[in-house]
Amino acid sequence: MDSMPESEREERFVRLEIKAAYLERLAEELNEVVIAQGELIDDLTKRLLQLERQSQAGSEDRELTHERPPHY
Repeated sequence: MDSMPESEREERFVRLEIKAAYLERLAEELNEVVIAQGELIDDLTKRLLQLERQSQAGSEDRELTHERPPHY
């Protein structure tokens, strides 16, 4: 037989339900953060690729000379 009184079991069950609800909400919030970070990473990756293309196009358009800069 169970030696725990009914009221104590009920209280314990309520505490477990509260913890489960808290953990469920926390998991939802963390999922939202992961989704937002994924979108940010995608955006930053696109920007980086665009900058790399611009840099490559710019370096192909000009030749670097071996002249000394004017401040020397």
